Amino acid sequence: MTNQNTNYLERLTTHRRALHQIPELDRHLPKTKQYLLSVLEQLNCKLTFLCDSGICAFFDRGRTETQAFRTDMDALPVQENTGCIFASRHDGKMHACGHDAHMAMVLTLAEYIDTQDELNYNVLLIFQPAEETLGGAEEICKSGIFGQYNVVRVFGIHMWPFLEAGQISTRPGAFMPRSAEINIDFYGTAAHGTAPYEGKDALYIAADYLQRVYKKHAQFRGAIPRFPEGMGNIPRAPESAPDEKTLIHIGKMESGYARNIVSDYTHLLGTVRAYTDADFQKIITLMKDVLNEVGTEYQCETKFHNSPGYPPVYNDPELYEEILPILEALPTERPQTAAVSGENPVSPADTWKPYVEMELPLVISEDYSFYGLYAPSVFFVLGTGTGIPLHSTNFNFDEKVLLSGFNLYKALLA
Repeated sequence: MTNQNTNYLERLTTHRRALHQIPELDRHLPKTKQYLLSVLEQLNCKLTFLCDSGICAFFDRGRTETQAFRTDMDALPVQENTGCIFASRHDGKMHACGHDAHMAMVLTLAEYIDTQDELNYNVLLIFQPAEETLGGAEEICKSGIFGQYNVVRVFGIHMWPFLEAGQISTRPGAFMPRSAEINIDFYGTAAHGTAPYEGKDALYIAADYLQRVYKKHAQFRGAIPRFPEGMGNIPRAPESAPDEKTLIHIGKMESGYARNIVSDYTHLLGTVRAYTDADFQKIITLMKDVLNEVGTEYQCETKFHNSPGYPPVYNDPELYEEILPILEALPTERPQTAAVSGENPVSPADTWKPYVEMELPLVISEDYSFYGLYAPSVFFVLGTGTGIPLHSTNFNFDEKVLLSGFNLYKALLA
């Protein structure tokens, strides 16, 4: 590792640990903003403030076009359980999704850009609140700042536990799905459990609805199955292309008063995911049609609501092909990370690659997707190598992996 890389690793580590200790939620991020400004205000850039705590830093290099890099800023309402010396000082709040790492990479990139007079593009660095809630990315995009600075391409990185430490991955086209929250209500009539025919069992009706929806959805090409192959009795359509996969999942049911009373109300909570807006609308239509069918048959009132959700994260194929030589030429030095828990497979040293193309799209969603509606974009994941899932109370990683993400950002500037 060169002395220059060592210096940048020190900056990455310092920023990540400082930000990790002051997690804040949604768009109310005063301490986080203050820390970022303590660095950005020392640099030769123009600052714009959006979305309450959001910061956009513009570095003018006299070009007509601008390249943007985005990081999210907000944390989660999670009580940290890592035991690390730089743990959260804010009770019940934690950077359990890697946003402290994302900020550290972009903030260190800002310090690097400040030393570079000759770049192929102007640079806009976006520090965005409210990724874990709603509205951050969309509000920044709608502010007009992309048009103001003629942003022609956008990049971002997310930490990913199920990839080798320091490894970068993405894929052209579909990368993350559109997702939405689903709420469904069934209104029946209460009766004693010994005479259920005198009531209208909302619990039974909801269960019937759920079975019908799952069976009909299973006939969609690419429907994500409910069970492993050979288990259950739901016939499935043949598998299809990865970007045609769709998911319907009901994860919670609330119903009834007591074991011997017919339920007069049932509430289902779930999620749906799809990699295209057309497929998203197709599964929403399916759920509504089946609900109307069940409501008519049982002569009961029903209600359906879905959140708009985020658009799919779609990596622009032309931009991906343009930067592929950069990805394949990333530094091949493997991060020598400290031992961590997890069961991720590790490649032999002589076969390790700094970049691997992801075969299948991920199933998580991200509001980074909005940026791709305003400019060609590619979103990456950076491996922690730990296997510790995002949003876990013990989410952590060795900061040496951040140098891989920082080197990627530097290479994209060249």
